Amino acid sequence: MPLILREPLEGKKLLRKLKEFGLKKGDVKEVFVANGSTLVYLKDDSLSKLFPEFVPSPEEEKEIKTVHLYVEKFKSLIDLERIAEIEFQEEEIRRLSGKERELLGRAILDLKGTKAGTKFHLHLVRFWREKPIDTEISTGDIVLVSKGNPLKSDLIGTVVKITEKTITVAFDNRPPKWVYKKGVRVDLYVNDITFKRMEENLEELRHAQGRQRELRNKIVGLWKPEKVKEGLDFKVKDERLNNNQRKAVSLALGAPDFFLIHGPPGTGKTSTITELIVQLVDRGNKVLATADSNIAADNILLNLSRYKELKLVRIGHPARVLEELERFSIYALFEENQRSLKVKEGWEKVKELIEKREKFTKPIPSLRRGMSDEEIVYFGKKGKSFRGIPKKVMRSMAQWILTNYEIDVRIKALREEEERIYREIIAEADVVVSTNSMVKSELLDGFHFDVAVIDEGSQQVEPSTLIPIMKADRFFIAGDHKQLPPTVVSQEAKELERTLFERLIEGYKDLSLMLTVQYRMNEKIMDFPSKEFYEGKLVAAKEVKERTLLDLGVKEPEKFKEVLFPKVPLAFVDTSLINAYEFQPKGSTSYENYEEAKIAVELVYYLHKMGLSKGDVGVITPYSAQVKLIKELLLEKGLKVEVNSVDGFQGREKEVIIVSFVRSNDEREIGFLKDLRRLNVAITRPKRKLIAIGNSKTLSSHPTYARFIDYVRKEGVFYSYEA
Repeated sequence: MPLILREPLEGKKLLRKLKEFGLKKGDVKEVFVANGSTLVYLKDDSLSKLFPEFVPSPEEEKEIKTVHLYVEKFKSLIDLERIAEIEFQEEEIRRLSGKERELLGRAILDLKGTKAGTKFHLHLVRFWREKPIDTEISTGDIVLVSKGNPLKSDLIGTVVKITEKTITVAFDNRPPKWVYKKGVRVDLYVNDITFKRMEENLEELRHAQGRQRELRNKIVGLWKPEKVKEGLDFKVKDERLNNNQRKAVSLALGAPDFFLIHGPPGTGKTSTITELIVQLVDRGNKVLATADSNIAADNILLNLSRYKELKLVRIGHPARVLEELERFSIYALFEENQRSLKVKEGWEKVKELIEKREKFTKPIPSLRRGMSDEEIVYFGKKGKSFRGIPKKVMRSMAQWILTNYEIDVRIKALREEEERIYREIIAEADVVVSTNSMVKSELLDGFHFDVAVIDEGSQQVEPSTLIPIMKADRFFIAGDHKQLPPTVVSQEAKELERTLFERLIEGYKDLSLMLTVQYRMNEKIMDFPSKEFYEGKLVAAKEVKERTLLDLGVKEPEKFKEVLFPKVPLAFVDTSLINAYEFQPKGSTSYENYEEAKIAVELVYYLHKMGLSKGDVGVITPYSAQVKLIKELLLEKGLKVEVNSVDGFQGREKEVIIVSFVRSNDEREIGFLKDLRRLNVAITRPKRKLIAIGNSKTLSSHPTYARFIDYVRKEGVFYSYEA
């Protein structure tokens, strides 16, 4: 039986409070903090009976304990992951050469910077080189800029734009002069602030009140969420939506607490949540629309921007917003505001005053000789010397103090006016679009929303999803837990891979709906993942079900004629008859397979000869060492197509996808290919043709891969490769 103290207490504060009860640290067994209260369990349970008025009800005890354990668990996991991510980046920079890291797409070498002006409050530098840039680094990423050893640099920037030979980076402060010299290097880096915001939000969730407490208790399993009473009728805005998508919107509108939209590959998940947002606004709701990544947040914004009547605001670092959507950025909207011109003039005046202040003598301690500001101003005005300070110096110091005071007053007033303008822009918006992390920025401090609509629900860790939820009265999440979970680096924090979306959809199937019509793949590419991962419920839309390379008017293949035959959407190139063994590079945990890489590059070459462009073809492989090897071989042949890991291709599509499975050994070990979500993502990226390369004997040790190979034998082309 615990004691309840009606304030959150820790450390010395808790000890002082216990002293009032005649208790000391040694008497305490366990402490739990939540709901603005502290539960104290004593080693001697009978002591609690001495304070009957401080004993909580069983319900209150359970709630505080459950919430405390939930918060502490996620705080600990987040911390483990934060440390692991930083260590991974730094260790990789230390272990790999710049060239190796560049091949993996995580660094760009031999750059030279030129000034690219300023935008909003940022200093832009355009880095350039003659050799084309092929990288995983994308707009919105945090990068470490260096010359020499990257780990000795502390220059952090944000990527604004990437072209074939340039990368433009935004810096909060004026960058050092060396960025404009040759030999600059840019590395992908970790954003520590995201972790801090998740922890901050967990502390708010711990002590949540009112509606936030209700939602929290339903999320942690203390209370049951309300069921959808019935789907609401609505006049659809996007006529292209199918009946299944319309039903998802209708049920979500009728959900009092939350609703989950399960969107398998190509089923128009973002179109569905766009319709939902527009319908919510029509019903007078103020909507917060978020995703874990900037690209996904911009994707929502892009869809919403078609509705001219909507007032949209994109919160976030201006360098992380797509250029074509900049007009919705809060900073762009601020600059459009009439009152912002006055603010600009005000800052110009501050600049002038700072220059004016430089002409006067700064009252440093040795000149002050113990005098206060008031005394210096008094003697300065009177034109008197004091304590051996000449009257001229006194007058100059007085002028410095008065000018400095005016600067401080003006800066305070300008910042207050800026804040007022920003808050008015947000207050007037129908939809505020942001990443989950940016919801915790100062700009949204104090704002509350009727609804949070969260995309990418199955690709974000639970503490990230909780950030927008703590800002709204109800929430909707869209995602697909049958695809890859969020990337978690720390082995000790693997529990973070289980997302809130997955947990809720498994617990409350009646509060979810799966979208079933897919608009990406040929029916034969779709059928296997549909049966294996989506209960056979996926249906190919009529406009895609029979699409093949034939529709693109390609030439007949010169080699691999069966595999590349334009009419056939599905092929498997089997390497079990040749010496195509996997290999683990020294000092690496990853695998590569030279023969498979060679075949993949040959296939790319002949696809190009058939008339497909570099943007039509993608090569996917689960192993980073194989990504690197295939890129090297493509470079040797002067070929250029996108090569990426399965994780890097999630959410993407190409006309043709080549998958290299890599694993090939006599023990028939397939390692992390056992995570079948990897297989699902890899084989659902192509629109018209899927070519898989692998050792059928090794892969068939797993029943799902065996079924996949049998399916290709039956519905496509199974080709035994012989050297």
